[in-house]
Amino acid sequence: MDDFAAIPVGHIDDAHSMERVIVALRELHGPSYDFALRRWHGMIAFGSSPGRTRYFFVVKADQTCQVWGNLAGLPSPLWPGDVFCVNAGDEPIRVEGDGVAFEVTTEATDYPAPRIVHLRDLTDKPGGCAAYSGAFRREALPPARPAPGSADQRGINRVNEHTLDMRFDRDPPPIRHCHGPVEIGGGKQINHSETAILLPRSAYGLPQVDGTDEGHIVIYPRPLEAPGEQITIPVRPGSVIVTPAGSEQVMGHAFENAFAMLIAIPGFVAPYHLLT
Repeated sequence: MDDFAAIPVGHIDDAHSMERVIVALRELHGPSYDFALRRWHGMIAFGSSPGRTRYFFVVKADQTCQVWGNLAGLPSPLWPGDVFCVNAGDEPIRVEGDGVAFEVTTEATDYPAPRIVHLRDLTDKPGGCAAYSGAFRREALPPARPAPGSADQRGINRVNEHTLDMRFDRDPPPIRHCHGPVEIGGGKQINHSETAILLPRSAYGLPQVDGTDEGHIVIYPRPLEAPGEQITIPVRPGSVIVTPAGSEQVMGHAFENAFAMLIAIPGFVAPYHLLT
């Protein structure tokens, strides 16, 4: 761990490491956002807060886990990789069973965050770090892009997410790249981050890489100054890794072997630079 102590890395079963991740995200994004790891045993209701939207990214859910809150008013199974959201003024969403979710809270905008998104119901859209034919790449919270020429490049939603199976045993492999801050108008910028949360490939019947769910990602701590400098980080389901891109620090990444939710703040709208 010493080799990458400066990189926000955690695991949902390690409270100390997750606190480091949450503190790093709060420092990077300021008071407009908040972050938490939520666990439930039995029944729990997640409600809204005035002027805020709460996003819950399911990391772990046992086979009995269910969620209420869809238009039919009936429960549906909750799987790792699912997302549920509570807009300001919404009725609470109830979940039951044993589970863990990563919560991101943002300022409410005109974006109508979906109540429940089941990853299993989405279609594949290969691209980016999973551009190979037949890639598992599914967009739960795609960016609502701003109008062409807009000074504020965030769009109306302040957090995006897609899940993808990034692997080096397919062609093309994941790309090495970094991002920069996001322009918001008036000569101002805000920091960007991507948070990867590892899921078990077995949940969606995906083939393992080298016969295991253990994987790795590569972080480039100084991609602009020393693009050849890299740190390989072992990961497994439940691992959480943050790649920051701010005015004071930029890191790059290549998710070479990771089936993960990628949560982008303020969204997948930050300029990117390929590392060669």
